[in-house]
Amino acid sequence: MDSSSASKASQAKSLMARDLAALNIIRTETVLSKLPIHYLAKKGRIKIEIKRRNEHGVVNLQWKVSYSEEYGQARALAYKVDTLLINRRIDEAERPLPKLIKLGSLSQLCRDMDMPDSGQNTNNIKRAILQNASAFITAKLSYKGADGVERNLEAGFTRYNVIFTGERLPDGKKANAVYLILNDPYWEVLNNAPVRPLDYDYLRELPPAPQRCYEVISYRIFAALKYKHPHAKMSYSDYCTFSAQKRHFDHENFRVQMYKVHRPHVRSGYLEKVDFEETMDGEGKPDWMMYYTPGERAKAEYRAFTRKGQVIDIEPTSAETNGVGGSEPQAKRAPQTKSVKPLPEKEADHELLKALTRRGIEEARARKLLASLAENQHVPDQLEWGEHLIAQAPKKYRNPPGFYIYLIEKNVIVPDDFETTRKKQLLLEASEARQSQHLNHYQLEMAYDEYVRGEVDRYIDEEMSKSERQRLVEASKQDLLKQHPYIAKWQQEQLDHVLGSVMQSAVKDRVQLLSFEEFCNKRKKQ
Repeated sequence: MDSSSASKASQAKSLMARDLAALNIIRTETVLSKLPIHYLAKKGRIKIEIKRRNEHGVVNLQWKVSYSEEYGQARALAYKVDTLLINRRIDEAERPLPKLIKLGSLSQLCRDMDMPDSGQNTNNIKRAILQNASAFITAKLSYKGADGVERNLEAGFTRYNVIFTGERLPDGKKANAVYLILNDPYWEVLNNAPVRPLDYDYLRELPPAPQRCYEVISYRIFAALKYKHPHAKMSYSDYCTFSAQKRHFDHENFRVQMYKVHRPHVRSGYLEKVDFEETMDGEGKPDWMMYYTPGERAKAEYRAFTRKGQVIDIEPTSAETNGVGGSEPQAKRAPQTKSVKPLPEKEADHELLKALTRRGIEEARARKLLASLAENQHVPDQLEWGEHLIAQAPKKYRNPPGFYIYLIEKNVIVPDDFETTRKKQLLLEASEARQSQHLNHYQLEMAYDEYVRGEVDRYIDEEMSKSERQRLVEASKQDLLKQHPYIAKWQQEQLDHVLGSVMQSAVKDRVQLLSFEEFCNKRKKQ
């Protein structure tokens, strides 16, 4: 055993024998702390803006942070002040929380941060507090409170105001220290959100980026240990999003960046190892799945927190989603365990499933799409038409998987003059005399498609007023532009071509149509 391994083993034994009372625990809320406020790099700038949609396309998480031009971006020192000083004072306060939180003098705050009490350091602490206080947050999210009640937060706010020594408090008295006045949206979250425990001493010893890593992955690590999974996992793209870290798309820069972030956790024994698996995100960009095997330190923390009743309740299914309030970041199941239950064969045709995932659509989303198809919806035709449009103008389609999802969800009718593989195959089979039944089937399908288009066109022309048709055109156009804003640059002829199909799809449900079987039976009787 080399010296590094021996040291690791010794540290593991020490952690396992650790007295529970020795853990210096800090409890933080589990809603806003999952979302990034600080940019921890020493230079450069990054835009902190997150928008996530649910399976119905509705925005269920929106998060944006804007910084003050006067005080600048909240960076590493502001992050340390926020997580080590301010969170500590909030944790120590009584519940329900008062609006006024005393931090202490700037000199005391320097000492608490293990910084020499100098004019330069007190000025830096003061500026860091002002950066935190002036960071403006625009949020839309939901979460389950500690009482089990579902709550919503939709507001633009700063978390708190700051009063420095000598300034006036709300009651008119002069402040004898630095105080925070918690603003209502933040105060309500602090009073209602569940809390989770973290090792405060471990937080203090970590550099800013590895500390944020501990905050982000610890929830997943807890879940992995609770449900006895061999590891927790998180995509690199999600990690960058929720840690406000610059994302790289080449393996070498990714490897070097994450090595620096993970190294302190492997050395400390919090992580036993980290494995990577190359993959792609929903837009087809390079991504990596990161697999975290908990180390002895993580296991010792979990045992201590559990025995003290500190671990928040983590549902196994909540670890599979991507929002807040049981959504991000939480441990996912081990790779060999599917997060989505297999659908019946009729709902998830194997070949169709492969066709969707091959085009960059995640398997879980693909299964949901296939489980909710309309009767006689020809998904391969829609995929081929989508490929045709993308091939004609590849630079205009920034998110091809999203475009395929749109075509399927809206059940967009493929133009009659577009010859798909299915139609070609039907024609080929129909051309062979010995396959006359295929000819009949093809003719019926073609006739039914023509019948549907004719009935929908008739409804638009005869049943809808001119103003209704104009509203339909505008609504269809706005829907298309909302889903894919880049098509505004298309030529009018190409836009009209797609718009006509979208309009037909929008109106189709209003039209009384025969089913394919009814149509065939009617034809037989004629």
